[in-house]
Amino acid sequence: RTRSALLCSDIHLSNDDPELTDRFLGWLERESIRLKPESIIILGDCFDAWVGDDLLDAAGPNTCETRLVTCLEQLAQRGHALYIMHGNRDFLLGDQFANACAATLLRDPCVLSVDSGLKILLTHGDQLCTADTDYQAFRRQLRAGPWQTDFLSKPLAQRQEVARDLRMQSEHEKSVKSMAIMDVTDADAAFLTDQLGADLLLHGHTHRPGRSVMSNGKLRWVLPDWAPPHGGGLWVDAAGIQAI
Repeated sequence: RTRSALLCSDIHLSNDDPELTDRFLGWLERESIRLKPESIIILGDCFDAWVGDDLLDAAGPNTCETRLVTCLEQLAQRGHALYIMHGNRDFLLGDQFANACAATLLRDPCVLSVDSGLKILLTHGDQLCTADTDYQAFRRQLRAGPWQTDFLSKPLAQRQEVARDLRMQSEHEKSVKSMAIMDVTDADAAFLTDQLGADLLLHGHTHRPGRSVMSNGKLRWVLPDWAPPHGGGLWVDAAGIQAI
């Protein structure tokens, strides 16, 4: 439950793009000062890849990992409640990372109750892209405990190489699939929103920001990604939801 929340997703932080880290952390700092949100919620894919929390042990002071942790830790010290949901790129974020930045890992999906009475269904969004059956099978494989245990047992460098290969595979598949197949399926989105008793749905993942009405008559908000020239997020308070 929250009085107000600043939400963002799909930043895809990477040490290959330090300017993106500058841009995102600057935005987070400015908006947290301007809006004074009770809660700050990152709804998945904060990182372009996360191959295990031991990345933090290997990260230098100027890496995107260290810089984000430092920024979030400072925001927590100022009294903001921090929440992070797994995305399809950073689903291996764990307790070591969460503890380092004083954040709580959110289950996907979950319902955010606003003090005004509004109930918002939060999800990264990829599990609702049900028309993409190949992706859903791949997702189930990567989220399975045995796969993750085996993957995390490999040396860090080997895991990073596997992650690079998986990203290349993902980019290729996106280039040959239709946008409709890769988008959220309306019927499933509407069903889940109703099933969990929410008034509306808010998600990321698709990189197709905006607002639409689902088949059940409820609103669906999609967060923006951070690939230039995009960026920003959504602001939730007693007055409702607005893009910022």
